[in-house]
Amino acid sequence: MNRKSAVTYTLSRCVKCLKCVKACPTSALTMEKSRIHVNQERCINCGLCIRACHSRGLIAQGSTLDDIESYEYTVCMLPSSLSSSCSSIEEAEEMFYAIKSLGFDEVVDLSPLEGQLMEETWRIASEMEEGGGIASFCPVVNRLVETTYPMLMEHMIPLNYPSEIMARQIRKRPNGDKIGIFLFCECESKLTLAKYPYGGQHYETDHAVALVDIFPKIKQNMKKGKIDVTLCREGLQSCNPAVMMQRPDYLIADGYDKINSILNMEEFGLLDTFKLLYLFPCFNGCIGGHLLWGNSYLNRNNIDELTGKRRLPVTDLPLEDLYGTVINERKDGRSFKEKMQYFNRVNEVLEHLPGYDCSACGMQTCRIMAEEIAKGRKDLSNCRILSAIKGGSDDNSTAD
Repeated sequence: MNRKSAVTYTLSRCVKCLKCVKACPTSALTMEKSRIHVNQERCINCGLCIRACHSRGLIAQGSTLDDIESYEYTVCMLPSSLSSSCSSIEEAEEMFYAIKSLGFDEVVDLSPLEGQLMEETWRIASEMEEGGGIASFCPVVNRLVETTYPMLMEHMIPLNYPSEIMARQIRKRPNGDKIGIFLFCECESKLTLAKYPYGGQHYETDHAVALVDIFPKIKQNMKKGKIDVTLCREGLQSCNPAVMMQRPDYLIADGYDKINSILNMEEFGLLDTFKLLYLFPCFNGCIGGHLLWGNSYLNRNNIDELTGKRRLPVTDLPLEDLYGTVINERKDGRSFKEKMQYFNRVNEVLEHLPGYDCSACGMQTCRIMAEEIAKGRKDLSNCRILSAIKGGSDDNSTAD
């Protein structure tokens, strides 16, 4: 399955500061010929490069509301993280009305399904006898395991994304193939969970929309009406690590640096005492998504107000509908001998590079440059430090 990067480069805004290159945790960004290039194989769509760019040279844009006109009937799916931004159930009812007023025929709340997925995760973890399972409904974690920690792929709990499960249920309706299914996304990585703009035809969701792009229109429609809304408490908990069930043998963590450290320790077998690792790349979980508005620290406390008067139970879908493949095994046709030869070649080249990791060459680190040289794409002359040293030596020789 080919994945596209959700990161879009805007040349006119780029000031060539290389902050994005240095911020990327997987070294997916390089600068060549005064232009940023994104390595599709390395990019995990975490959005850290976008946050590092103060000039908005990098952006992530979803589909637009104009795409609604392409369908006879449209359904909009709302994640629990969006509902959690409301301080009361009355505000949630106004927000659902405001979103439907954008032109959708139906608004679907994902919280009951997300609640069922969380409970299924607890059930699977409780039945594990040894070792730990890794659970995350974020594409960032799944891509990180796929690209950086492939040894942990067998530890991943194979539950599908809530949006994809719900989209498949909607497709089962009469004339389901004519329904336009839209997903409102709280972060850059979720923009890849639809056919457009960055996913692929294997998804049932048609369009992913960045919430930050349509927030002004939602705000304009607030306080103009209400739709009866009842939310699922378990679903709201599933996107908020501060209120999730805590157990001594469950490790729930949020924040990219923290989950990266946890996966590194898990790869070396240092966390075997935990039955479950539940990971969120964003601080405060999905309610801290970069494309959401509001204060995630305040939103953590909204769950009681949203479910105090009434609440929905979790969905009761058949278990086979919940499972799916969210990790793709990376195929490497090289033999072990060929891999070792490449590894040794990289280390040999690295011995000749200065090791400053200055990114003057456009690569994040000297090791990335060494890998490019080992692949035959670059040579030592592309290192500006070595070129400057050589140029200085040549000048001295000429002077002598």
